[in-house]
Amino acid sequence: MPSRLACAVLLASACTAPSGPPAAAPAVPAVEAAAPAASSPSPATLGGPFEQPGDPRQQIDHLTVWGWSRDGRYFAFETFDAGPGAATCEGAARLFVVDADSDTLVPGGYVEVRPKSPDAEPCDPPDLRAALAPRRTALLQAHGIELGHLLAPTEPQQAAATRPGTRAYAILLPSGKTAVATLEVLGGDRERAHEGKGAAFKLDLTLDGQAPLPLEPGLRRRPYIWNYDLDRGLVFTSPDGTHMAVMTATTELSFEGDRTSWMTNAFRLPAGW
Repeated sequence: MPSRLACAVLLASACTAPSGPPAAAPAVPAVEAAAPAASSPSPATLGGPFEQPGDPRQQIDHLTVWGWSRDGRYFAFETFDAGPGAATCEGAARLFVVDADSDTLVPGGYVEVRPKSPDAEPCDPPDLRAALAPRRTALLQAHGIELGHLLAPTEPQQAAATRPGTRAYAILLPSGKTAVATLEVLGGDRERAHEGKGAAFKLDLTLDGQAPLPLEPGLRRRPYIWNYDLDRGLVFTSPDGTHMAVMTATTELSFEGDRTSWMTNAFRLPAGW
């Protein structure tokens, strides 16, 4: 369709034309159709698992995040604990497959592989992660989780806490908005962690003064764990932008010192977030 400017030029030429042979109409510049606005490209996936190396000397677990399902519902990660150095064969490889709609493990979604004996020569199995691999493959395939189908993680940033005894962190959402995560450790007494009671924690997410979204209710006391934090935490967003997984660092009383590992709270993003 001719532009309104072109129509106005043609109409003016017709109304002011002299009598006699018509004069040649002035050339009207061609108006090019506006190119459609380019849609924002989807964030690039990593194309491979996310790996965060551990440190056996400091008893820090190796963390591997395998990926998400295409619909964002299922999420899988794995930790490897090399052990405190108290035995020839020790440590554990642990796989977690999570339903992010309910923040629960899928049926059979927790798999742990340990040495069969602490003093075997050679250790059996010799490689815990390799021994876990067949069950990992089956679980990931059963829930449509693709290796590397995940975005690079973001890191929670410390923010001003609004309540005593809590810690606050800013978390970037897929929409570009920033939510505030508030974490409170309950029963975090290292001196009593050896009794096996452990600590619980509460974690909620708030956006623009809306009602908090509870992620962890503070009801489960995990044996020997005495602290939780997001200072070493990570946040993974599903590539389709529908779900998130907040990885919280845990501190556990160990044979010698403390062991650091990770757990997750996964959830579907509310509408408008």
